[in-house]
Amino acid sequence: MTIEPIPASLPLEAVTLIAQLRRENERLQSRNSHLDDQVRALLVLQSIANTLSAELNLAPLLRRVAAAALKLTSAQASMVYLLDSTRTSLIAEAVENEQTAATSGSFAALGHPGNSRPGALTANEDDGYKPRIGLDNGVAGWVAATGSVVLIAETAGDLRFSPQALAVDAGLLGVVPHSLVAVPMVFKGDVTGVLEVAQTTGGAGFDASSLDLMRTLGAQAATAVANAQLYQGLRAERDLIIETQEDERKRISRELHDGPAQVLAQIAMSLEFAVRLAAEEPDRLIPELRELRERTISTTRDIRNLLFDLRPLVLDAENGGLVAAMEHFLERFQDTSGPQIHLNAEYASRLSHNAELTVFAILQEAVNNVLKHAHAQNCWIEIREPEGWFVATIRDDGAGFDVNQVRDDYASRGSWGLLSMSERAALIEARLNIASHPGGGTVTTLEVPR
Repeated sequence: MTIEPIPASLPLEAVTLIAQLRRENERLQSRNSHLDDQVRALLVLQSIANTLSAELNLAPLLRRVAAAALKLTSAQASMVYLLDSTRTSLIAEAVENEQTAATSGSFAALGHPGNSRPGALTANEDDGYKPRIGLDNGVAGWVAATGSVVLIAETAGDLRFSPQALAVDAGLLGVVPHSLVAVPMVFKGDVTGVLEVAQTTGGAGFDASSLDLMRTLGAQAATAVANAQLYQGLRAERDLIIETQEDERKRISRELHDGPAQVLAQIAMSLEFAVRLAAEEPDRLIPELRELRERTISTTRDIRNLLFDLRPLVLDAENGGLVAAMEHFLERFQDTSGPQIHLNAEYASRLSHNAELTVFAILQEAVNNVLKHAHAQNCWIEIREPEGWFVATIRDDGAGFDVNQVRDDYASRGSWGLLSMSERAALIEARLNIASHPGGGTVTTLEVPR
């Protein structure tokens, strides 16, 4: 816009007033331009927020976060780090630059929420090696360790970080940064990752506005990542439940086939034999029928035990519960040649129904392991309730075993008992510990939070 010169013939007061108005007009225009930039940035942030909230696959989500950081700040490179499970190092999960974002379509995907179907595999999902840095390395490590934000307007003149620290970030970003911004990703008060952008010498540099945008994007990204991780966790738990149910069905099918089904077939053959005895040798009929009766009673008991294992109805009864279920379960072993089983329960308030079903299944497996493998003289089962917890302990004086060796050999074993117990415990957020060594017996402890 061309500014007309002030006529020299005007009085001094008018000239002064016109100059003041022009300066105010320039200030207002600059402010309007700044507000326009802020509005455009907010619209971009809103679009990004909608997109990120709709993405439930972690790998493409992280690529979109990195691309969004490029778009918001006009950076030349961006990186998304996530803290590992030990919270001692950062994992470089996604890196983007202008070329890779354009090639992968991440920029275009920002405008299309839900572009990736939940649960679908994508080309961005890579289970290979991912670089890590410790929390005492680089700018990103310092941000994760302190939870602070960093704005470096010019790396050459910044005295906070050494050239060696800046080189760590440069090596991962793939560019030599002239300007740098790094912000923590915080979810529910905990740092979960770091979002970082860099501009090279040709960039316009970062300012306070860039830092504000990155803070906002970091907060959105932290929530989106937490949602995606929760979704993946739920899918894993669902698959685990399905697998556990399928294993249980296979076990029951195998036990029915090897036990009652074969005995019933033998009983049917014996009945045909009894019919012939009635016609040809009636004096042998009564002993045969008595043997058939014993086998029928035994088979009926086996079927009832299987039905109890499949669905212990005593857990459904108001006056039942876990102790009653355990007493009913242990009755079947009273007259056997196995170890003496001692139950001591101080269990006043019941767990939730699903928790009781899961705990009962774990205790069943633990007792069966003692009966099948321990060669023990005694098995002690203790149930108690310290404040805030339900604790069950199964202890025996048997042969013991090498727990680590058994777990390492699972790939070549047909039995998955210990793994199944651990997976069941995880479903109710319980802690399972199995302590044993050859010749020293075994102690299994299950701790369920109230």
